[in-house]
Amino acid sequence: MAVAIVQSRSPFGPVAARYVARELTLVFLGVFALLLIIGLSARFIGFLQGAADGRFTAEALWLLLALRIPEFVQVTAPFALFLALLLTFGRLHAEREYAVLATAGASPGRFVRWLLAIVLPVAAMVAVMSLAVTPEARRLYANLSLEQLVDSELDALVPGAFHTHDEGRRVSYAQSVDRAANRLEGVFLAERQGSMDVTVWAESGRQHRHPITGSRFLELRNGVRYEGRPGEAGYRVVEFERLGQRLDREAPVPLVDVRSFPSVELDTDDPKQVAEMHGRIAWPLMTVIAALAAFGMARPQPRAGRFARTVPGVGLFVAYYLALVFAQDGIAEGVVPPFLGLWFVHAAMLGVAVWLIHTGTHPAGRRWFARR
Repeated sequence: MAVAIVQSRSPFGPVAARYVARELTLVFLGVFALLLIIGLSARFIGFLQGAADGRFTAEALWLLLALRIPEFVQVTAPFALFLALLLTFGRLHAEREYAVLATAGASPGRFVRWLLAIVLPVAAMVAVMSLAVTPEARRLYANLSLEQLVDSELDALVPGAFHTHDEGRRVSYAQSVDRAANRLEGVFLAERQGSMDVTVWAESGRQHRHPITGSRFLELRNGVRYEGRPGEAGYRVVEFERLGQRLDREAPVPLVDVRSFPSVELDTDDPKQVAEMHGRIAWPLMTVIAALAAFGMARPQPRAGRFARTVPGVGLFVAYYLALVFAQDGIAEGVVPPFLGLWFVHAAMLGVAVWLIHTGTHPAGRRWFARR
């Protein structure tokens, strides 16, 4: 493929650019899809456990997962692009395709221009996610989570399964659930009230809402209520034809999370909100700067495999990310001046990227790598 490119009329023009772009795009999409699937799968397992514990309904599970996708895309795309550059140019160096193009006259600057045709659209996508989509998704996620917390746990009942609530202090069970008719069959409820245990069996139950107060109640029919202290014989047993039990719980107070604020509404006088704004701007900048660093350090050592630079490359990316996190915390705590922001971290990493490109693509740089 490399020979065919060199023999073409313009080896450094559209043909070579399309070849490099195609190789990089395929690797990026593969790595990005793999990382996204791993991250979402882990989150989905957590949501399944939450649904099984009755923290939210099964119907809300997919919506909650969808609201986490923008943040996963924002975090995954820069790292996936960084790895794709390391792997793609590591292969080009290992198979001497990069050397063929460089010997024929392809300069590092030309390679960088080819890369920017892919890097800049990815950075633009990350910027849209970071500045607009992710904050709104976080706000919707928080609101939906609160709605699920204050809703009745009976909405999350799975027929034939026991459900625990309030860290095991309350247990509920229904033999069958007819949501269309709003009816439960074979209902069991157990709850610890101070030192007393209260257990209720009922043939059926139906939820309804008080027309004035709006409170939710469970109306049980034809059952028995047991009340007493464990280990004592003096239990109180009450048989009933109809028993009403209030289901509403006290609504939790929503936490103020600056990560869900719209970018245009962030207060420049609040250090925490200034830190959040710098953090959002950092993601697209990190995408571009880390991509340049990956291109500069992708060349493996002589006789080394195409994956030789992957581990040190990941270490460099993690160091860059941690530096941004610590600097952002410093802004929020007033240690780092707001006007300085995260720019000094980006400037330092950009300097490292330029140095890596220079030492990795020039003859003196190649001799330096050979001595390593």
